[in-house]
Order: sequence, then C-alpha cells, then structure tokens
Amino acid sequence: MPLQPIIAWDYLFAPNAQKSRLYLYLTKTPFSIREQPFVLPRPDLTALGITYRRVPVLSIGKDVFPDNASFLAAMQELLKAEGRGRALRESIWDGACEAWGYRSFWIALACLDPDFLSEELAKDRADLFPVFARKDFAGLQNSARSEFRAFLEGAEGGFLKDGEGPFVGGEQEVGMADVHAVWMVKWWIETIGIAEMYCDAPDDLPKIYKWMNSLPSHATGDGATAKLTAEEATKQVLASDYALPDIGVDEFDRLGLRAGDWISIEPMDAKPGTYPQLGRLVGLNRMKTVIQLDNGLRLHFPKVGYNVKRA
Repeated sequence: MPLQPIIAWDYLFAPNAQKSRLYLYLTKTPFSIREQPFVLPRPDLTALGITYRRVPVLSIGKDVFPDNASFLAAMQELLKAEGRGRALRESIWDGACEAWGYRSFWIALACLDPDFLSEELAKDRADLFPVFARKDFAGLQNSARSEFRAFLEGAEGGFLKDGEGPFVGGEQEVGMADVHAVWMVKWWIETIGIAEMYCDAPDDLPKIYKWMNSLPSHATGDGATAKLTAEEATKQVLASDYALPDIGVDEFDRLGLRAGDWISIEPMDAKPGTYPQLGRLVGLNRMKTVIQLDNGLRLHFPKVGYNVKRA
C-alpha cells in the first residue's frame, strides 16, 4: 500500500524540523512543506484545530504527529511494511542517542548569542524554554559553549570512537541512532554557523565533522520538497486516508481513561496551560496517546514527555 501524502508543517530554521526532514531525506521519502511562521500565531494549524504550538507538526495522510518521536516510529513502521528496504537500521544505540540528542538541544539553547534573542522571540518562547526568560541569559554563553564543547568531546571519544565508519558505533551504514543524535550538532554548525569561532572546528573534532558531513545537508537534502499554500495543504490533509491502523484504548492503562473521553495533552517541560491540545481519545497503549479532532484528524503523542488528563 503506498504511503499517504506527507506534509511538514514547519520552518527550516527549527532544529526539530531539521531532524524529521533529515529522516525523510535519508529514506528518500517525498514530502511537501507548508511553511509556518517563526512565532505565533500559526493560523493554518489553528484552523485545523491543532493548538499544540511547537514545530514540527507532521502529517501522514490524516494522521498528525506533533512530536518527532511518534512521527519517526510511525515512519519506521510504515516503511518496514512497504518492504522496499527504506526503513533505517535500528540498534541498541537508538534510545541512548535519542536522549543524548535532546540533551544537546537544551545545552545549545543557552549557547545562542543574546542578539539572536529578540524581544518578540523571547516573549514567544519563554513559556516553552525557561532559559530564555532568565534575567542573566546574556551572561550564560561562555559556560554554555564550554559545556556544549565538552558534550561533543563525549561523543567524539564515545559512541563515534570505535570502528571505521562515520556513524554511531563506528558503523558504515547510517541508522536511527544517527538521526536521533546528530540533529542539534548539525543545526549548531551548519545552520547557526558559528561553531568554529569557539574551537569546534574539524581539526578539533574530526569524528564529529566526519559524522555530520556524511549526512545530507539540512538545507539541500534529497527529498522532494514542494511548498504548498495553506489552501492546498488543508485540502490535502483532510482529503487523505488514515495511514496507521487503530490501536484501541487500553482501559487498564494507569491514566484511567476511556475511549471517547475529552482529554487535554501538553508538554511536561512547558509552563502548565501553554496551548494544550484537546481531542477525543481514540487510541491508548503503552507507547502513545491518540486523539481525534472534530474534522477527523488524529493526533499521535508519545507517552514520554507529555501530561495527559481529562479536559
């Protein structure tokens, strides 16, 4: 069965958006882009009933994924079922590298130059990323960049150390572990482009650079990236079929929810009440929560990292 149309509702500068796009480039999966504003409001998503505010939001047909974890798991499942060998190699490194990648994100936020953080951006992100609201943010950069440099040294002498290949574990073939770990490193070096000013240069971190340069550039990947208008994207997503089968609702889950319950989902690491997503519960298992909107869209959230409760 062919894949349903994939749309990335994001903007290229977002590090998490670059992570999902990297996966699509590596698996040579065509997708379209509906470019989103850098700051709120995002009327395309709001019009669809999607109030969750972080990007990327990704859709595969009528299934919507506001978090990379649920999107990547779904894509691996779908590509394995396709049987054409496009799913990426999985390994024992995957979970640890996913955690490493997200830790690198939080460290790198404090590395940003204060001039990057405009008043509008600081206000928009303060509820999501508390470091931006710190009164001493302008004085954090030296410590943060030193910390990030040490963090990269850990990878240089750790999971990139053994073997002849450039990828995690010294492998010759790229795998899910690489997608999980490399995205923020590529963002800092390729997108921000100031790493060399702080001694994070190829001669200092040869394995890091070999690893990064063995992967598609975030800006010039191999995916078919047609850009859609709001009308085109909305029409496409609502007219599509569901990409994933129903998972049912585990009524013995610790959450104590029942199919059809009206529930609220929001990130654990954001300020409470910051743009929660509401919907009817249609799926619940050990790994994820699925809610359905009035227009039929189904939003898939991973269990890890989210507060789920009756609305």
